[in-house]
Amino acid sequence: MMKKPLNYLLLLFLFLFAACEQQLPNSISIIPQPETIKVLNGHFKINADTKLLVDDNDFLPVANYLLEQIQLKSNIQIEIISDKVVPTDNCICLIKENSDAISDEEAYQMDVNGSNIVIKASHAKGIFWGVQSLFQLFPIETNNTLGELKEIIIPAVQITDKPRFSYRGMHLDVCRHIFPLDFIKQYIDLLAMYKFNTFHWHLTEDQGWRIEIKRYPKLAEIAAWRDSTLIGSYGDKPHKWDGKRYGGYYMQEEVKEIVKYAADRNITIIPEIELPGHSLAALAAYPELACTDGPFRPATLWGVFEDVYCPKDETFEFLEGVLTEVMELFPSEYIHIGGDECPKIRWKNCADCQQLMRNEGLQNEHELQSYFIRRIEKFLNKNGRKLIGWDEILEGGLSPNATVMSWRGIEGGIAAAKQGHDAIMTPGSHCYFDHYQANPDFEPLAIGGFTTLKKVYSYEPIPEELNAQEAKHILGSQANVWTEYIPSAEQVEYMILPRMLALAEVNWSQKDARNWDNFREKINAHFRRFDLMGLNYSRGSWKVDINLIKSGSQKQFKLALETEQPGHPVYYTLDNSAPTTNSHLYTAPFEIENSTTIKAAVFNKGKLMEAFSEKSINFHKAFGKPINLSVEPNARYKGNGAVSLVDGFSGSAKYNDGYWLGFLAKDLNLILNLGEEEPIESVLLNFYQKQASWIFLPVEVVVEVLDAQMNIVTSKTIFPLALPADENMIIESFKADFKDVNGQYIRVLGKNRIVCPEWHPAAGEEAWIFVDEVAVN
Repeated sequence: MMKKPLNYLLLLFLFLFAACEQQLPNSISIIPQPETIKVLNGHFKINADTKLLVDDNDFLPVANYLLEQIQLKSNIQIEIISDKVVPTDNCICLIKENSDAISDEEAYQMDVNGSNIVIKASHAKGIFWGVQSLFQLFPIETNNTLGELKEIIIPAVQITDKPRFSYRGMHLDVCRHIFPLDFIKQYIDLLAMYKFNTFHWHLTEDQGWRIEIKRYPKLAEIAAWRDSTLIGSYGDKPHKWDGKRYGGYYMQEEVKEIVKYAADRNITIIPEIELPGHSLAALAAYPELACTDGPFRPATLWGVFEDVYCPKDETFEFLEGVLTEVMELFPSEYIHIGGDECPKIRWKNCADCQQLMRNEGLQNEHELQSYFIRRIEKFLNKNGRKLIGWDEILEGGLSPNATVMSWRGIEGGIAAAKQGHDAIMTPGSHCYFDHYQANPDFEPLAIGGFTTLKKVYSYEPIPEELNAQEAKHILGSQANVWTEYIPSAEQVEYMILPRMLALAEVNWSQKDARNWDNFREKINAHFRRFDLMGLNYSRGSWKVDINLIKSGSQKQFKLALETEQPGHPVYYTLDNSAPTTNSHLYTAPFEIENSTTIKAAVFNKGKLMEAFSEKSINFHKAFGKPINLSVEPNARYKGNGAVSLVDGFSGSAKYNDGYWLGFLAKDLNLILNLGEEEPIESVLLNFYQKQASWIFLPVEVVVEVLDAQMNIVTSKTIFPLALPADENMIIESFKADFKDVNGQYIRVLGKNRIVCPEWHPAAGEEAWIFVDEVAVN
């Protein structure tokens, strides 16, 4: 299924050493960026005479951890001296100090000079993170043969550091695809290296139950196994399956082993037990917990399913039994209960559910879900735990002490914070690492989306809508890794690396310490580390972004080419040929005056680093003209904003390619200014439909032509073609033709159907419309 994962100690040192002749790094490349760092002259050498001094017994586990790292890679035997110590020559000192600069339990100070290395902190957590920074100061390229190293050379620096956010999370779904215990440890090791302190372990789903619950053995016998797995994309029709039984689960002793492994690395594991939706696998094992008789089986398709837990007493008895065993395994303050994507159709048609609603005075099924969540929260609170759930737990009223994980955008986090609840930001727009990170045409199959390294780095977890007091409720952010299309450990590596490094800096580094240009310079050193580690990381950051910018002339525009990797030549063509090192060398933005196709690629030492980027640019009367949207597109699919509709670039057959603008349960409403009155023969807009992803054509499109005073000259209403309910993907052009019409402004209203229709599997849930390019001729 995958290569044998490296244990943490070997994993760390394989990337730290690769040549007998050690060289000091040309620059310091610590990720995440420390709060302050000062590079000094000189260096320190760890050798056989070095002592490891520890002045607090709480620091001994970290000291032993550090000692193991050094001994694993070298024949250097270092003695630990545990006592009140004073730094001397040739020593590494771990010292407890409670100064204001390091009062935060995760803060540390580090001083490396020619005589010693001193790491100070008020808590063992701070010492641990200081050690992680120390590891990143070790030479990257040195001998990688175990036991041969005579010394380790560390550059002289002074660092003062602390995290910006208290919650710094990475998630992993092991339900769609399960991963071996050794890889879970490797995943945790990567989190520790980049100062994440929380591992969100998604353990139950429609497609598989992955944790042993001794009170309910059928969960391991039945719920943990599906009889087949989807081949290819959910959108491919007809669906195909591999016909192979798939599954497995983690035994409780294995879970305990992972929990301890994480705790030793300063990482808390938050388990997730999904309820009341995403519960089909559990219902297959215990059908009496459903609203209908079934039969049920663990899902072999991805998506959302109508069968969910029925809110009756035996269901709560089951869930409390499950959660009791979960709490015995996980000491975390939080228990995640999911709460997302729970269809209400079974509850609407269930006599017991409707009677419960009458008994409890509940107005609708959303309030019934809130009742469900609150009942579970009371149980968790009674056992000294806190509930955390996806932002749907806001629907019908938020539980009193719940923490919200905002995934559908930032709105859930804003609502929670304004109500005085803590929130963790994990919006799909920036924090879904199952999304594509480079040109989808050249990437492994993914679920959708388009989230580049630069986009992750640009994320700001605290929304502008919050005041200072409300902002305190934003605990931090987390990346989610859903594994419908991630079947192996190697592919998990590919999807998280290097994007998790960007999020690490977003979460840890102070806002004013973050700098994109500095980060993209530093990350090259980490790419070399990944190579030595044997990790399968994405080179999507070599992609060339082709952007249109306005030049000085009203009717001329420039093309700007940018790559996330600086310092490497970009070559391009305008004749539809593939770029080579003999093509045009890009040096600065250049003007274009006509429709054209540009292809561009990065070359490193003459080698093509990634398949070339390509864009066709269509000149029309609205090209580059001012355009305003009365409603902003959803943050998950906003492209470059309104300008995306007049940039000459058309969205492809993949709605996640970064060009389409998506509106969730909202209409498209725009006004375009041509600058002066001129003849208008036609207005054409492209809309996208992919019903499997809840994306539908608009119900109607109204195009109005207005004069210079914004009076309506004429208007046309266009309706979509009649499409069968099972139609999957289509791009339809809505075109309004005019005759003898002059105008300066164009207004377009694209009416969203707002919710998925009755025949749709997600009937009643919010629907999308996607639009790209308003071409005027």
